[in-house]
Amino acid sequence: MVVERMARVPLIELSQWRDRWMRLVSLSPDAFLEVDSSGAVAEWNPRAEELFGWGRDEVIGRPLTETLMPPGLGLSPFSPAPVPDELVAVGRESPEEGGRRPIELVHRRGHTVRAEAVLFATGFGASRCIGGFIYDCNGGDGTEEVPDRADHDPLTGLASRSRFGCQLEDALAATSGAPGSVAVVLLDLDRFKAINNTMGHDAGDLVLAAVAERLMLVAGSAVVIARFGGDEFLALFRGADGDAEAEASAFIERVRGSLTEPIEVAGAAVYLDESFGIALNTFGVADAAELLSNAEAAMYRAKYRGGSGIETFGESMRLEVLDRMATEQSLHRALDRSELMLHYQPVVEIDGSTTVGVEALIRWQHPEQGLVSPHRFIAVAEESGLIIPIGAWVLEQACHQLRDWQFRGEAGRSGSIEVNLSARQIDDPFIVSTVEAILSRTGLPAELLTLEITESALMRDASSAMGVLRALKDLGVMLAIDDFGTGYSSLSYLRRFPLDILKVDRSFVEELGVSAESEQIVLAVINLAHALGLSVVAEGVETPEQLEVLASFDCDLAQGYLFSKPLPAAEIAASFGLPISA
Repeated sequence: MVVERMARVPLIELSQWRDRWMRLVSLSPDAFLEVDSSGAVAEWNPRAEELFGWGRDEVIGRPLTETLMPPGLGLSPFSPAPVPDELVAVGRESPEEGGRRPIELVHRRGHTVRAEAVLFATGFGASRCIGGFIYDCNGGDGTEEVPDRADHDPLTGLASRSRFGCQLEDALAATSGAPGSVAVVLLDLDRFKAINNTMGHDAGDLVLAAVAERLMLVAGSAVVIARFGGDEFLALFRGADGDAEAEASAFIERVRGSLTEPIEVAGAAVYLDESFGIALNTFGVADAAELLSNAEAAMYRAKYRGGSGIETFGESMRLEVLDRMATEQSLHRALDRSELMLHYQPVVEIDGSTTVGVEALIRWQHPEQGLVSPHRFIAVAEESGLIIPIGAWVLEQACHQLRDWQFRGEAGRSGSIEVNLSARQIDDPFIVSTVEAILSRTGLPAELLTLEITESALMRDASSAMGVLRALKDLGVMLAIDDFGTGYSSLSYLRRFPLDILKVDRSFVEELGVSAESEQIVLAVINLAHALGLSVVAEGVETPEQLEVLASFDCDLAQGYLFSKPLPAAEIAASFGLPISA
């Protein structure tokens, strides 16, 4: 018991320090960026967005040479080339000893940004990172900072995020924390990435500038309108009589009316949808960062519910946030305490005669709460980044399990294992090397591993996902698109992705034998997949009638409770009684 209590302290302190560090970085008036050992951007704060014109979601995971250093400009202290010893020393220098180093980087719109940087290096080998705070300088003489740039977003001319933070702190102080006297609105443009991907970033910049202009025209009683970063905007309202929420709501209605008119860009009409989050200084909130965080949580709730909506941070959402924080803290300990486990569900031939593989599904046996639903903790792991180490653990455990079955003669030579990859894992610059290393350590033939990626995760950034899938395919693994029919993939992308398997979502399968419309959809999907050379797995098969319809449609494989629920490795073979194919 003493050992267990001692083990908890560093983990809790580490989490607390991480949260404090990220808050300081996000509120810093100076740009902060960090690159990993491959030269890809690992961290990028709001001030970096303002100074260089690139949104955080546009640069994370991409080589720095594609943003701040276009080809032909030569190397910089952040080059992906091997890190020299003298660079490591920079991080140990104090400002009095010349710790600031002059650098020249490039703004998104092409002009040179002259700045100074204090750099540091952490980690070793593949975990080495180079980071630094970058100080904007005036005219290139390396001595004077430009306060105007810190106050205004260079792309839209709106107030910067740091300026908004100052205004918010002033508003909270001026109202003495009277509940409901301060309101923050966070606006996000739904599916804005599609504009950048299809029309180019220059067109995206024109759209953002046009949105900013319309926001200013309908600002009304707003204290300040700011660009939060990327395609997100902020508005601040102060109501002496606690009517800040009413002013914020009226502003949102004016914005929605203004943005119903398309924006003309490069001869094309661009139509926009928006998600809004509102946060008030209720529940004793007197901290600017917390109020911004609440507005962000409300906005993401609106996006989660399909977008084009409005959500206000209230009591239920506050309790949900607290629960997610507690869940994240517990997840930090779950791996070390062996609380996570894998269950397996068979994938069978459509006639039900032979099991060809199993899908690995994570479970969490919490010491106090019992079995925690994956729907509850997977989203938290995804948002916090814990899905990266947890996903690697799942992959290694699953590969080890299949090898163990093979050694004991229970899986044959061709029995396969299926493992899910999340959107965050697809964005991880180390995902390919992680998969390769695990296959090497476990000795599992690559062709016996199937990696499943949901349709929505693939289409979130289809161009980037394409490169990751091709690199994974080069390893020899099989690739499956999961939950097909629930996302927005186009036929052109589906044809170009290097896929082997298409999994039909259970929401369509459960309607078989009940809805003629669903049957036609499933039949069309199966025919489409076969035309593209893909095998088809129907998920969520629970009745003989569903299986019969799928067999008549020439579906290849099936998975569901009709054959077996997910079970621990020790129980699965005895439970469904079907040998894995040899």
